[in-house]
Amino acid sequence: MELAVVVKVVPEGDHVGFDAARGTLRRDDGSLVLNPFDQRALRVAIELRRPGERVTVVSMGPPSVEPALRETLALGADHAILVSDTALAGSDTLVTARVLARILEPLAPGLVVTGKRTTDSETGQVPAQLAALLGHSLVGPAKRLTRSDSGTSFDVTVETETGWARLAANAPIVVSVGEKIGKPLKLGERPASTSGVLERRDLASLGFTPEEVGLAGSPTVVDRLVDRASPRRGVVFTEGSPSARASAAVAALRELLTERARSPAPVSVPPVAAARHGDVWVLVTDDAGTMDAGSLGAITECRRSLPARRCVAVGIGPAPSPLDSRRLAAAGADVLLQLPVTERWTARTAAMALAQRLGEDRGVGAVVFPATAFGRELGGRLSAALGLGLTGDAVELGQRPDGTVVFGKPSFGGGIIAEIRTRTRPALATLRFHTFAAGSSEDGARLPTEAGPTVAADGSVRLEGRGQDPRDALLDPDGARIVISVGVGGSGPDLLAELRRLAVAWSAGLVGTRRVVDAGVLPLSRQVGLTGRSIAPDLGILVGVRGSPNHMVAWRRARALLAINPDATAPVFAACDVGILGRAEEILPLLADDIPRLLPP
Repeated sequence: MELAVVVKVVPEGDHVGFDAARGTLRRDDGSLVLNPFDQRALRVAIELRRPGERVTVVSMGPPSVEPALRETLALGADHAILVSDTALAGSDTLVTARVLARILEPLAPGLVVTGKRTTDSETGQVPAQLAALLGHSLVGPAKRLTRSDSGTSFDVTVETETGWARLAANAPIVVSVGEKIGKPLKLGERPASTSGVLERRDLASLGFTPEEVGLAGSPTVVDRLVDRASPRRGVVFTEGSPSARASAAVAALRELLTERARSPAPVSVPPVAAARHGDVWVLVTDDAGTMDAGSLGAITECRRSLPARRCVAVGIGPAPSPLDSRRLAAAGADVLLQLPVTERWTARTAAMALAQRLGEDRGVGAVVFPATAFGRELGGRLSAALGLGLTGDAVELGQRPDGTVVFGKPSFGGGIIAEIRTRTRPALATLRFHTFAAGSSEDGARLPTEAGPTVAADGSVRLEGRGQDPRDALLDPDGARIVISVGVGGSGPDLLAELRRLAVAWSAGLVGTRRVVDAGVLPLSRQVGLTGRSIAPDLGILVGVRGSPNHMVAWRRARALLAINPDATAPVFAACDVGILGRAEEILPLLADDIPRLLPP
């Protein structure tokens, strides 16, 4: 069986620029390295290779990436193929997936391994788009992957938003891998290929024209960049006793929370019967057919940001309960499109059913999915199947006067929002649902329901089991008015125990930075930041958080932010409204009684 690894060469660390004239990332600044997730994908493929089999590395990029690709041969790959052509500059994820698929198709690999995302663009869309174009199943992000004795089936344990799932999958498949799958290979750890060569290909050899790739052929384009500099006050209390600093911070927070008092999110919109720009669909269920509570806020935001459009809640699985139906209506949904399922359905067959339904309905202007593994696969597959532009991990949406939908995606650590427009209709996006608050209306009626096509069974993938990290059931941030974020400086066992105690007393959620989650202190579902979730509590309390832009971007819609840190130079202070200089161990007990009083019922 042929094994393939799809890799991308990215700027090392923060060495990435932006071409303002073209609206694209510039990837020739600083050192270039193999994407860290793809390094792990390479290890997986090499370790699963059996005698007589070949591992081929496939990539797309400028000639400057060649040294990094040659390193894959030194690490043990048998063959590397680089597609390089100046016309490819500015290609979006769908064009990228099309080019990669064109290389892979004649190789007919039984297993294609990718990283779950890249560190430069962070979309995580290419694996799903590639799987759809190849006609393969997709599983991931995998944290464990084993191969059967026959060599044609795999046992895969994948990370989910609330724990893990174990799957049995048959070749051919695409597997995306996460950090937990293992460490990257090191030079000398495996025998280098003695006959491996780096093969260069151009567009003509693949049958593409310049008009089909690059900016010209991409269905998504960056319309403009918008400065979203933090509006936080950055008032830090550094003088006086710990008690005086805590009291002053509480007073400042009380004034700020009163000033920024929330009002119910609007859901009243003009009549939609004669809407000019098409319906907006919102996926409201997860991969188990259960309603995603975050979809309520997404529905409300769609009604607010895309006025005069009918809002269609899309459910996959059993019909919602009467209570959930009323909640969807109250959030602003006009109708429920319900797709029934057979046993053993997957995102692959769900995407097929959605594509069928979209093909029957030309009145859809936009479709949004949650920015979860399930939502990314559905969106990516639909994008590839119908040739539609897909924006990943959007945090805002709107429309131009002519009705063109635009999605806002954080870039450069979140200080800049890239407004992305699609040239195709409907516009697709994965949206950070939990960024938005659900509105409410007086209409408590159940939604009218339309039946969609049945989601078929998928014999190539079988669910063997599903589990939840027991920590996920505790201190859930969803719906919590207060959320505590733990940084490396707050993750010591004694301080963490105190934070858990306070979170229970305050009915607060508990989340953490990427480094804290990677260290196993908190489960994956609690990672907040550019590569995690976004949240919008009334009050966020950041303890021992350094203040990386990649973390702070997730707090943009929080009503107020308080930072506690002993380092006066920590960037978190400038990114929050109120700061207290000091050790959390001495400051937190002084806040225990006052914090819940800041948010009366």
